[in-house]
Amino acid sequence: MHFWVYWVKMGLMKKWLFIFILIILFLAAGIFYFKKSAPKITSPSKVLSAVEIPTATSAVIKQSTVINVQGIPIRISWAIVNPQAVELYSNLKEQHLSEQIKVDKSCQILVNGGFYSKENTHLGLFISNFETISKFSPNDTRNGFLWISGNNVSIGNDLPDVNSRIALQSGPLLMQNGQPLSLKINNDEPNRHIAAGITDDQKLIFLAFYYDQSEFQGPMLGQLPEIINLFKKQTGVEITDAINLDGGSASVFITNYVLLRELKYVGSYFCIL
Repeated sequence: MHFWVYWVKMGLMKKWLFIFILIILFLAAGIFYFKKSAPKITSPSKVLSAVEIPTATSAVIKQSTVINVQGIPIRISWAIVNPQAVELYSNLKEQHLSEQIKVDKSCQILVNGGFYSKENTHLGLFISNFETISKFSPNDTRNGFLWISGNNVSIGNDLPDVNSRIALQSGPLLMQNGQPLSLKINNDEPNRHIAAGITDDQKLIFLAFYYDQSEFQGPMLGQLPEIINLFKKQTGVEITDAINLDGGSASVFITNYVLLRELKYVGSYFCIL
């Protein structure tokens, strides 16, 4: 009799244990399904400063900030230099890479110049150390010029004086008289972009625009004028005029804080001593 009661009790214990395990599994499955099916809540798109972007995805870099553009973190790195310290060189014959250029020319800062053709010619006006290497060529996209004469730097759509120490035709123009320009770009692509501008105290500023997590990609070219405008508001760096330089795989931006190398040689470069 005692033996029979023992087995009955053991059977009840196994039954309750089985039911208990089923309950635990049911609750676990319910929690998993709720988490998976619950709608994700996202904050509305807004302009974020570098400190508002999580540092897990955006490193803090000097002379660099991050702006959220349509939900994508765009990093903007910059360098402000005195015009008299800037040299412009052609690289079409040597086709040297930035690592060698920086050593050979003793550049403290190295930034690519304008565009070049498949035939290895500069596209438009190019003056280096008072020597005209390439002449002006009318073009709707390369509609601007950057030139330095004496200690003065200028960016605009007026043809520079041939007596300029350095001059470069590039484009499009991005800002004039402190106002962003409206651009219509055909076949616009999300590439890394490099631009040059003039600050309100007549210094030259170089800027690089690229994805925070993919340095060879970046915003659309047509977005640059408004992004520069946001950059001005966020950093307090006033920019009166700005022009687009070459970008994508043939772009270089090297400072004491940022190292953006090229995938193929640049046609020209600014060397800041």
